[in-house]
Amino acid sequence: MSRPGGGGGGGAAGWLAGALLALVTVVAILAIGRADDKTLSPRSDARLGTSALVILARELGADVRVRDRLPDLDGAGSPDVMLVLVDRFSAGQRREVTDWVRSGGVLVVTDPASRFAPTVEDDFFDVLDLGFAATRRCAIPALADLDLADIRPRGGGVLYHVPDGSEGCVRNGFGDAFIVARDRGEGTVVAVGGSGMAVNVALAKGENAPIMAALLAPRPGTDLAVLEPGGVGGAARAVPGGRTLADLVAPGIKRALVQLGIAFVLYALWRARRLGRPVPEPQPVSVAASELVAAVGNLLDRSGSPEHAGELLRADLRRFLADRAGVPASAGDDVLATVVADRTGVAADELRHALGPEPVTDDAGLMALARTIDRIREEVSTHV
Repeated sequence: MSRPGGGGGGGAAGWLAGALLALVTVVAILAIGRADDKTLSPRSDARLGTSALVILARELGADVRVRDRLPDLDGAGSPDVMLVLVDRFSAGQRREVTDWVRSGGVLVVTDPASRFAPTVEDDFFDVLDLGFAATRRCAIPALADLDLADIRPRGGGVLYHVPDGSEGCVRNGFGDAFIVARDRGEGTVVAVGGSGMAVNVALAKGENAPIMAALLAPRPGTDLAVLEPGGVGGAARAVPGGRTLADLVAPGIKRALVQLGIAFVLYALWRARRLGRPVPEPQPVSVAASELVAAVGNLLDRSGSPEHAGELLRADLRRFLADRAGVPASAGDDVLATVVADRTGVAADELRHALGPEPVTDDAGLMALARTIDRIREEVSTHV
């Protein structure tokens, strides 16, 4: 026999390994996506979620709506205040928000990378590191009665350059500020140097809650829109810059996955069945039927008695069956025949006949017994 080069079984094993790898990769990416979606989400009760901020604003009488799309900023349902935790506005949406602010809206943005935030000048980990002395009070009207020296943003924050015509609070010695408010038309844009005061784990510390409440819910009945950080869009569309599942994967991981995919394809091609010249395959050694006749003849020649030769064949069969069936050598022929018959399907009567005790009186009987024993050995070897 011969077969074409390559192994079909190896190809199947390769495809199975690749499928398992793909499954593990998808599960890992989904797990990363779920974990990432909790960060800053106003629907999340996790440590870095912002659900407590939503609850606080509602308890103060604000009408809070958590949105994953940009609300209608022109109609009667336009919000009074809008909180942007992560700015992913397109250019067109940014113009819509700017027009809304100019018409009287208040935009609070905690994303230092936002186009609505001033230039970032510095950062800090603890407010005490700023060393300011005369900025415990703030000129921003909503924060005028609060002690801003007691803010505790988780992880610190950044300090903005304060443009002309703007008010800055929580300053360093160079005049840069953590909170900057700038009037635009009839409205105001308030830039906070990070979301460290808004997350659940930090809201109850220091003056974090009063400051956020003063900015977002300055009076009962305030219509507040809180935008989801992951995907915000227009009235009927998603933000083009919104994160997708692929965006959650780091570029290095993407390159690694591509390399794994190429390696898998090469492995599958190497292990798959290939067309080519036949390759000789080792064949099992076949025993000629005439060898059984010769062996029995030799046994008879040495013993000189068909009956003695038959006993030798039966004794060898008993050892063979006991070893294959796991039966003690001391077990009787009936027990051995019953066990082997149950496990192999060989007729119990045939087994008992082969095991004895009928004596073998001539050469023809000896040859018949030898053929029966040979057939039984083949059947048992096949099944056990």
